[in-house]
Amino acid sequence: MLFNSYSFLFVFLPLLLMCWRLAAGYGTAILALVLLAFSFVFYGLWGLHFLVLMVTMLAVNYGFASALASDRAADADFGQAVDRRHVFGLGRKGLLGLALTINLLPLLWFKYSAFIAQNLAALLHLHWQFDAPGLPVGISFYTFIQIAWLVSVYRGQVRPRGLTRHLLFSTCFPYVISGPIVRYEQMGPQLSMLHWPTMEGMARGFSLFTVGLAKKVILADSIALYADAVFNAAEKALPLSGGEAWLGSLCYTFQLYFDFSGYTDMAIGLGLMLGLRLPENFDSPYKSTGIVDFWRRWHITLGSWLRDFLYIPLGGNRLGKLRQYRNLFLTMLVGGAWHGAGWTFIVWGALHGAMLSINHFFRAQIRNTRLETVLAALPLRMFFIACTFFCINLCWVVFRAASMEGAWRMYQAMFVGPFNAEGTAMAVSVEGLSALAALGASCLPNGYVQGWQPFALLLTSCVTVWILPNSHEIFYGRRDGTCPRLHWRPSLAWAMGLAGLAFASLLLSSRQATFLYFQF
Repeated sequence: MLFNSYSFLFVFLPLLLMCWRLAAGYGTAILALVLLAFSFVFYGLWGLHFLVLMVTMLAVNYGFASALASDRAADADFGQAVDRRHVFGLGRKGLLGLALTINLLPLLWFKYSAFIAQNLAALLHLHWQFDAPGLPVGISFYTFIQIAWLVSVYRGQVRPRGLTRHLLFSTCFPYVISGPIVRYEQMGPQLSMLHWPTMEGMARGFSLFTVGLAKKVILADSIALYADAVFNAAEKALPLSGGEAWLGSLCYTFQLYFDFSGYTDMAIGLGLMLGLRLPENFDSPYKSTGIVDFWRRWHITLGSWLRDFLYIPLGGNRLGKLRQYRNLFLTMLVGGAWHGAGWTFIVWGALHGAMLSINHFFRAQIRNTRLETVLAALPLRMFFIACTFFCINLCWVVFRAASMEGAWRMYQAMFVGPFNAEGTAMAVSVEGLSALAALGASCLPNGYVQGWQPFALLLTSCVTVWILPNSHEIFYGRRDGTCPRLHWRPSLAWAMGLAGLAFASLLLSSRQATFLYFQF
């Protein structure tokens, strides 16, 4: 079931809110059961076998966490002198390692087994017939959530509060499919105080959900048509001009942003309707002045997870600059592989790892110097924003491509020139270059992008990304405590504007386009 589907909007969500309101008078325990039941239904509709797998994993994890928590309490009572042994003679650290391994095995099997088998067969020159297993929806997200929870229990930062609480925390439908990647420290206290939200909270939640729905349906899904046409042509080695390649890459860059940002807005809005505050996941990432800044703004919860559970355990920046850059590169390599089983994702992670290392090196060289102050001036900041966006857009090409060959054809068309049907570069005339610069019709000769609509969508995307405040600023204000001119308020004007957005989104929701991060 999709957030943008009619079944969710007109059946699931109204039933949930009605049951939530009726159960509000019976206390937190009943509300927890209502939310758990609806979360099971929401996830189970994707496949009952996927639900059984997830619940089994959660029950196993709760058993491991209970053992880790009881051992830590015993160790504290005896001044850390006790090292009790468990299955196969494992102590607490070994028990944690076993628990993490058991969590990673299903992810490796469902997501990476076909990729590994394919590459082994190519390496050994064998012909294997391997049928890839179906990928359980959201497995990458709930696996990372479970790993963070187990590590927190191991460190004594949280304690298991009952299997029902753990199931509720781990399956809560707003974030179980595509995040945000929450921590128990963020959600646990809120789950202990479930309640019917205030009228302002409900209105804010509906408003944020509507904005996210509009991002997804009106912008992301509309611009996806042109991105898909261009990238599919590159995969099939069809004729592709430079203008079409650049336009297709820009369309995907904005499609991915509005698709995932829209999902996050909808998830956070749903949380507000239930009285829950989910963590922020986007902070105007395309306004970043560097790749370091970008990863503090894009998919914030994934970035913080990779930092806390991979980068810092690898040594972080504690062992010298060279090892810091190595750790950054390895962390982003894993981050790329987390997104998907394919060389395109690994290359994307490697590119970001290299750019992060270079950006960290440059920042270290200019720190506390006059050059740092000069580069912070507004004109140069705008220049660095443009350069960063250019690099991000280039990396999204290999991220989107279905194969390295398709990515290579895109890059060749973007930087060398048009392609014929055999995929070989053709000469670029002076007239062709001038047409490309003007984005005229002559640089879009193959019909993958037609009419004025894609250019209007790109213009709207640019205004939304770089001129308008982001969702968090609109609904909660800026970090310095001020509010932008365009900020949410429970007024008639906002109600009418959001009603118009909702109406337009509902008309287009019949396309039933899934969210991009569901495949990751």
